[in-house]
Amino acid sequence: MNKLFILPVVLFAMSCGSNDEVASGTFDDGDGGKGSYSVSGEGDDSETVIKTDDGEVRIATGSKAVADLPMGIKLYPGAEIQSSIAGMGDGKSGAMIVFKSSDDQDEVISFYKDQMKDKGIDVQTEIKSGDMQMIGGQRSDGEGINISVIKDEDGGVTTTLMAGGKN
Repeated sequence: MNKLFILPVVLFAMSCGSNDEVASGTFDDGDGGKGSYSVSGEGDDSETVIKTDDGEVRIATGSKAVADLPMGIKLYPGAEIQSSIAGMGDGKSGAMIVFKSSDDQDEVISFYKDQMKDKGIDVQTEIKSGDMQMIGGQRSDGEGINISVIKDEDGGVTTTLMAGGKN
């Protein structure tokens, strides 16, 4: 099923903005698959939900972005969310959040190492290369998390966090 067919329309509708739903409808992907979409919010505080028989994808920014991730992983304190996407289907969920922080890499990495330890996830991957640090791990049930932290020119960091697990 070609789910990306509706994406340009949805992204355009997201940019229009208002406090209530600004666009909604249904679509046929041309291969017999059907789905629905809705867009709500204003400017940088928006949310798009795309639903099909295969599951649901939620794209949110600003205050509408995901604050709690799969497995109870928490968002870094004081994080300024740049973008987020979350999806669910077949009994699993996943999310990706990109955020900025004025803290340094070691503080962000330490916070997520503690989160992983609390959730029973061993750090299985740890990479430091230039201005980037990354950690990742997975539990025996397949739930896992990856965090990549890159230094910004202004002294802060940009972090990409991906987590996935069971619903």
